[in-house]
Amino acid sequence: MPEFKVVLVEPEHPHNVGFVARAMRANALSELRIVYENRTAVMKESYRTAHNSAEILDQAKIFGSLPEAIADCQFSVAFSRRVFNCVLPHVMLPDLLPKIPAVGNVALVFGRESRGLFVTEVNHCALVCEIPVPGLMSLNLAQAASVAFYELCRASGNGSAFNPHEDLGELPATSAQIETFVKFLEEKVGDRYRNQNWTDAFVRKVMQRMQPSKSELDAMFGLARSLAGSFARSEKKR
Repeated sequence: MPEFKVVLVEPEHPHNVGFVARAMRANALSELRIVYENRTAVMKESYRTAHNSAEILDQAKIFGSLPEAIADCQFSVAFSRRVFNCVLPHVMLPDLLPKIPAVGNVALVFGRESRGLFVTEVNHCALVCEIPVPGLMSLNLAQAASVAFYELCRASGNGSAFNPHEDLGELPATSAQIETFVKFLEEKVGDRYRNQNWTDAFVRKVMQRMQPSKSELDAMFGLARSLAGSFARSEKKR
């Protein structure tokens, strides 16, 4: 089964952090990660609403950026009501579980209460998930997290989606390992594709959907290095 890691990006209201911790406890999730510069500022008032969930807040990890928070994750899901102008697939919550790999760390990423996630942050994820609600309404951060946790944990716990006795073999490559590959390609591609956000996002999306193991990623890395070296030697001869 996947290991869900809950990631809150710059939450603006500490009580929502406490409510999210409570929802995590109710769904047997334990690891909370927060993208925030000041741990004291975001955590101090959160305990008021984290009924029976203080240990989740005690052990919460604080990161300076989203890439750091998901560095050890093999797959990341950005939760948002907005439709972004990007290459990532957009799915509804009831259809999310089949898109998630059966093993490895899976980051469930939630944005700010007022502005949600920025497109640059979404581009670090494999897909965008929307919780369908009528009209132009959207759920509060804590409400959205509660609904998402319940849906994912209920569906994955009934035995129909994951087989815990399956021979899983090597875990997929992490986000940090994929990011190294993306940066290498960015350095080697031509000017037409260099520093294009959609190019980086496309590669990340493809790599996370492919779920290569670290050894498979190393093999692709070696192939890319070989091709880049051959091209450089050809240009030098010219």
